[in-house]
Amino acid sequence: MITLTNHLIYPVVVEKADDEGLGMYFPDFPGTAILSLDITDGIRRAKEMLANLVIEKEEQALPLPIPSAPEDITLYDASDRIVFIEVYLPPYRNEAKNKSVTKNCTLPKWLRDAGEEAGLNFSQLLQTSIKDALGINESKMQP
Repeated sequence: MITLTNHLIYPVVVEKADDEGLGMYFPDFPGTAILSLDITDGIRRAKEMLANLVIEKEEQALPLPIPSAPEDITLYDASDRIVFIEVYLPPYRNEAKNKSVTKNCTLPKWLRDAGEEAGLNFSQLLQTSIKDALGINESKMQP
């Protein structure tokens, strides 16, 4: 069983890039890469990436890696630095939960044509119908 944590802190390695920008990566999440012009933008991007990586692991019911201790991280250049990224996950989880997804739906051409002629919003109708079928009302959806 995976226990959800609301606050996480992971190290990110910051490297100077050839173009005077920055390259960043999370040693505990192989294959991550962030390119940025400055540290402020890089930290913002790193927070978003960390939140998305964690939510993806949670959705797959996979455990999170244990954050590396600074002394266990290899720096390859004297100018490389370790920065710690903290993320508070509830807003990111809410955003992910409410993200729109595409679901294919099949209906007869005559019905589609009639709906389009009437100016119906198919997506809204489908959402409303599914909520009705599940007994979900908007007041239940509010935190």
